[in-house]
Amino acid sequence: MDKLTPKQTSKGAEEIVLTQIKQDFITPANAIFDYVDMVEKALNDAQLESTDEIAQIKTSCSKLIDQYDVAFVQNTGANADSSKKSPEEYSELRHNLRTPLNAIIGYSEILTEDYEDDLDEGTLEDFQQIINLARKTETAIEKFVDYIRGEAIDIKDDNSSHQLQSAESLFKSLGEIEYSISLDDEIKKSDILIVDDNVTNCEVLQRRLSMQGLSCRTAYDGNSAITEVFKKTPDLILLDVILPDINGLELLKTFRKEHNSESLPVIMVSAFNDVDSISKCIQLGAQDYLPKPINGTILIAKLVAALERKLWREREKELVDKLHIQATTDQLTGIYNRRVIFEALDDAMENSKKSSDREFTTIMFDIDFFKQVNDNYGHAGGDAVLISFAQLLQTEISSPNIVGRVGGEEFLAILYLSPDEAKEFCVKLIHKINHNFVDFEGTEIKISSSGGVAFSTETETSADLISKADERLYVAKKNGRNRFTLHDSELLGE
Repeated sequence: MDKLTPKQTSKGAEEIVLTQIKQDFITPANAIFDYVDMVEKALNDAQLESTDEIAQIKTSCSKLIDQYDVAFVQNTGANADSSKKSPEEYSELRHNLRTPLNAIIGYSEILTEDYEDDLDEGTLEDFQQIINLARKTETAIEKFVDYIRGEAIDIKDDNSSHQLQSAESLFKSLGEIEYSISLDDEIKKSDILIVDDNVTNCEVLQRRLSMQGLSCRTAYDGNSAITEVFKKTPDLILLDVILPDINGLELLKTFRKEHNSESLPVIMVSAFNDVDSISKCIQLGAQDYLPKPINGTILIAKLVAALERKLWREREKELVDKLHIQATTDQLTGIYNRRVIFEALDDAMENSKKSSDREFTTIMFDIDFFKQVNDNYGHAGGDAVLISFAQLLQTEISSPNIVGRVGGEEFLAILYLSPDEAKEFCVKLIHKINHNFVDFEGTEIKISSSGGVAFSTETETSADLISKADERLYVAKKNGRNRFTLHDSELLGE
């Protein structure tokens, strides 16, 4: 086991050791809050009076962490007081840091004793965990004070290996690693909006980012930022928390009303570096958080990470959209395929049963003499006719109505029209089909169509409705084609 004093280490290793010393304190100290929240809920659920005691524990824990943070800053790193403190001063520091622990442990023990018979075993164990964590922070305080007064302290990691050796080795290895942040061409095209009321801060950030090839805009207050986002949505926002007109958190909430974190990543920037501030920013939709003063390397690393996530999300969405189109559209004509149109028919039938104002008309129709088109012009000519016919239907049949290709030269339409409106629509559609000439390799191909019309009021199932429309399509073909058949064998033509 190593005996470590600050002078025995390199600067880099000392920083790592100090980080570990602080982590040994802050980890159990923060965990106390989590356990306090759990026992508070258990006490409230059991309707046991504990408001004052719980408040005392929380206040003491906050005080403990605040005092430790101040002491750590004042006694380590560049801010450390170079003058030697007296033994009494170190004792006073240790005393002040340990004092809040008395309240945490004391009130936890009081609540445990008072409500031992009223609480379940799990809650009692949570109280014991609070006490155990307080003891751990006490040990961490002792280690911290011994370290800053220059005394040798025992340090070992969880694997019982020498931490000093590990720290020195780690620091050395970090120096040997070649690492640089590179931006690919797509990220370099990104538009960054810097929002900060300090002109110098904006200039420094803009210069750092411009050196990486990024394009930057600046806004010195919240309203200007809103205007900039309205003019053009940036790819990422660096947003200061403190602004002269609208604070950064309110501004973030405003942005999130229109843009989610995937479409508009926001990295908050602030001198506040406490857990609560960071947590609140993340909860409100910030992608990340940068404490001031900003480290240039960390800035670029976090910015690149956020932009890369945005880029991959966009690519993922494009792929999903492409797969959705492939799954729902007919590959040749581009209109809905068989699966979609039949699912839509099932939904329409279900809705029509629930409400009379959702009654609809179904038309099953195909292209007359389509085999002759293929024989005369080949399959390329047949494809041209199918595409042209589908485009005409798509133009004439718009939402909420829907049309799809069910196979070969057959098509199915669902129209939210009354019987009289359906008759009028069919006559107009026949006219448009008859006057639609398909240009194929300099030749105009003229086509016509036959169809069968059925109404949702005639049946209870979509299968029966299709059957009726199909039967009436056959009647139209039998009676000379280029016409649509309604119920009672009523024929409609131009």
